[in-house]
Amino acid sequence: MILRIKPITNPIFSRRPFSSPDYIASHSVWEIPPPTTVAGTLGDALGITIPTNESSKLLGLDKLSEKLNEKLTEPCGIPFSITGPLLETEGRYFVPIGEGVFLPVQYDNVKKIAVIGDRNKAKLIHGTERRVGVSLKRGYNQSEEKVGRSGMHYRYLVSVYEMVENEKKRPVLPNYVYKLTGCQGSGNIQQKRAIRFGGEGGIAFLEINRSKEEDSIFSAMFSPLSNLEQGCYLALSPIPLIPKHGNSSHISEVTGLEPFGGPSSVRGICDERSCKVKVVRMGLGFSEVYKSRRPQILALPQGTLLEVSDKHGSNNSKVLKVLYSLGFASLLKVGDELCQD
Repeated sequence: MILRIKPITNPIFSRRPFSSPDYIASHSVWEIPPPTTVAGTLGDALGITIPTNESSKLLGLDKLSEKLNEKLTEPCGIPFSITGPLLETEGRYFVPIGEGVFLPVQYDNVKKIAVIGDRNKAKLIHGTERRVGVSLKRGYNQSEEKVGRSGMHYRYLVSVYEMVENEKKRPVLPNYVYKLTGCQGSGNIQQKRAIRFGGEGGIAFLEINRSKEEDSIFSAMFSPLSNLEQGCYLALSPIPLIPKHGNSSHISEVTGLEPFGGPSSVRGICDERSCKVKVVRMGLGFSEVYKSRRPQILALPQGTLLEVSDKHGSNNSKVLKVLYSLGFASLLKVGDELCQD
């Protein structure tokens, strides 16, 4: 099944809370929707509710994964997962290949891999625009809800995208497209249904199409929950990492790379000159159900190249398996030449 999210407003995927009288921060945004945002939006569209009377290390993400699996799949032994995104605009798909850069991609149905286009011909560039908002009080049903704070304004950023082609730029608003792995289920989303997506009142349409995935770009998209073949892969979403001890952020001292062959499998984010391994810190979002912010994790950002070896193993961490099922560590199989020195 294919999930297509069509934003109708410029989306906001905040890396950290807005600056306020209670919290001082410099606002920045993610270039693509965080997997927890997509999973929560999908759950909302399907009418999924999460009980709050049970403790949860991930503040409901584990329960959300279970309920999405119940709604969208049948018991056939294939693990449920969300895989993506591809950015879709003007009839083409684009994938992350660097910081704020997305290149067109096509499927080679002979080699069964994705072929990434030339960055000098066409590319999608992510940028930001600054907006002004009014701070609201949050009562959480205990006091007045969402009442404006007198005289309190703040600035925030929204995501914008530009198509760069033939030395010309034009604004576009791409769709975010995901592959839903599992069996055909009974979950149903109304066509043209508008639903909240991202921050600051963002709105999008959601569609699920039960179209054939064979011999298409979706055939080259994988989750670590499946058995990965040896080869070169591009990360479409952040790859979660958990320090083995303390606050270490070096890839040799984390768990989460076992499904790919360990730290040696990481090539990094590459351009024409070199590859650089980058580790970022990202939050798992705010839980509207638990009224609390989820913990932060370390991650390899989207656009990271991985060379999966034939000796890769698996990871038995329940936390990582939940994150994988919700769209973290989505991979696109590409040509081995991209992982070569």
